[in-house]
Amino acid sequence: MTAILLGVLAMVPPPGARPIPKEPEPEAYVPALPQDVPGLTENGGEIRWGSTFRGALLESGIAGEVADSIQRHLHDAEFDFTDCRPGQCFTAQTDSAGKLAAFRYGVDKLNSYWILPDSAGILKGFKYTIPTTRELVSIEGKVETSVYHSLLAYGEKPELVVAYEEVLGYDMDFIFDPRKGDTFSMLVERIMLGDEIIGYGKLLCAAYEGEITGEVVGYWFDDTDTKSKGWFAPNGENLQKAFKRAPLPILKVTSGYGMRRHPISGKVKMHTGIDYGAPTGTPVWAVGAGTVSYAGWRGGYGKTVEIRHSGSVKTRYAHLSAIAVKRGQAVRQHQTIGKVGSTGYATGPHLHFEFLVNGKFTMPRRVKNPPLKRIPKDAMPRFEQAMHRIDSTWSAVKGAAYSPLAANE
Repeated sequence: MTAILLGVLAMVPPPGARPIPKEPEPEAYVPALPQDVPGLTENGGEIRWGSTFRGALLESGIAGEVADSIQRHLHDAEFDFTDCRPGQCFTAQTDSAGKLAAFRYGVDKLNSYWILPDSAGILKGFKYTIPTTRELVSIEGKVETSVYHSLLAYGEKPELVVAYEEVLGYDMDFIFDPRKGDTFSMLVERIMLGDEIIGYGKLLCAAYEGEITGEVVGYWFDDTDTKSKGWFAPNGENLQKAFKRAPLPILKVTSGYGMRRHPISGKVKMHTGIDYGAPTGTPVWAVGAGTVSYAGWRGGYGKTVEIRHSGSVKTRYAHLSAIAVKRGQAVRQHQTIGKVGSTGYATGPHLHFEFLVNGKFTMPRRVKNPPLKRIPKDAMPRFEQAMHRIDSTWSAVKGAAYSPLAANE
């Protein structure tokens, strides 16, 4: 196993301890723009849709030669100008001679880029990341309407739902399988900024016990000798399979597979796929690895992506607002291929998703979904040791970490 996993699991707290904290290294320096300095002029702005980095600077009133200076210094700091996103804000300060004096560009809540004078008065560009803390926690809960809504109600972030679904979403359908009263649990690393959850580290174990599914459990394992890496069931079977159950993170079905009355034409006809209701712009991913066989406008389907998989299987993703792949492109499982929209013959934003086997429409749950490579026999003792370490850590953390399930009983 990797040192990362061992490093986390070695820190087993005594019973009753709080979640395992990982304190950041002390930061001696926090950058800031000069304040109340005579002769300084300040211009600020933000990246807008369709604008370039330089264009946004000029639109905010920053002179061309100052914009050039900003770009040179940020280039030295390895700033990625192609990764600018709408809403990211910047502030530039110039001196009485119109020369650049200081600059700040906010990437997100934690990361920013700065141009400030060093001790010799020479401008230097650099990246700054606000230090965070990490804690290993156990999260347990009961399903009321869905795992998604339950976790959000507990104060967790949507990305944790996506991570949890990524582990167990091959063996269970998070749309059709959950029932009220089912239980879910996980051992995961939270990334904290003070009392605020900023993100998540590795999800070491995920479990679900339900009326339909029974018990489904996945453990993280990374074995360098056999290159077995991912989440595995206790018997060593790989939880990852050829196809994911759903092509997007928001799991709301507005129309299932089968006969129905069409909402626009009013005619009763076969609905050859599943419609997922989601806001415009929601990322859509490939449910399995394959090659893009079509990417463009396809009649009533609107903007559509079709992917050819092995075994004469094809998947179709329709009514997209944007397409992120090209015909002939190889795509990996879970790669974003477009965004939810309402193009074509649609009453509102949603994704129409289809499975075709040998050219025939097929109910997704009936498509054969073989697991990927399981853990080799000679690596099973190491995997069993890893499971034991995770279980020991989980037992120690339980009761000390926030548990909505325990709090509600």
